Amino acid sequence: MRLVAKIRGLFTEKKPSESRLLACALTFSGGFVDCYTFVQRGHTLSAEQTANVIFFGESLVNDNLEGMFTRGSTFFAFSIGLLTVGLFHKYIKSNYWRVFCLFPILLVCIIVGFLPSTVPNYLIVPAISFSLALQNASFSKIEGMNYSNAFTTGNLSNSVIAWSAYFFGAEKVKGTAARNYMWLVIAFALGAIVSACLQTVMHLRTILLGALIITIINLTYIWMLNRRKSFSFKGNK
Repeated sequence: MRLVAKIRGLFTEKKPSESRLLACALTFSGGFVDCYTFVQRGHTLSAEQTANVIFFGESLVNDNLEGMFTRGSTFFAFSIGLLTVGLFHKYIKSNYWRVFCLFPILLVCIIVGFLPSTVPNYLIVPAISFSLALQNASFSKIEGMNYSNAFTTGNLSNSVIAWSAYFFGAEKVKGTAARNYMWLVIAFALGAIVSACLQTVMHLRTILLGALIITIINLTYIWMLNRRKSFSFKGNK
């Protein structure tokens, strides 16, 4: 009964967008898609821009113009995606505005899944990066705490710091934060591992499963909002 109650509690959060279950699912999808672009699309990460800056420098030194353009355009596409979230929030006056922010990554994953390998990476990875930025910025809190669902460095850092405060600083309230961030790191890693395994069989089509994952997440989020009866054209959950 306790397990059932805990599971039910995941779907009855006062703020569904900050649900631990939703955050872990989004982070899993982030790791899944990031691994896909790295393996299948020119060793470029769709979300982790720190790595792309390094890859850009490597491409510059080796006169790899396509690599430079792919990494550079991905960097700017992610930045523009973060800015675009503000427009979604401003003009879509509904508790469902975050649902619209997940549509781009869903559509892009479906389209990319049917494109041949001959399509240049600099046309594909930036589109994925832009969409992931929308996802990352629109769902940015887990139970009131900031997090990222597109990359994991910050989550790992926050988890270790929180565990340190919990064990050595006698700050027992940090236990919840430590566990939340730990689950996010695990979710991202699992997403990348599952993606890598599937790519050995499905190759370019693996991204279609990413679209399926996002679809399930979006439908679940809509259901969570409905459960809370939170629809309002003036609201913001």
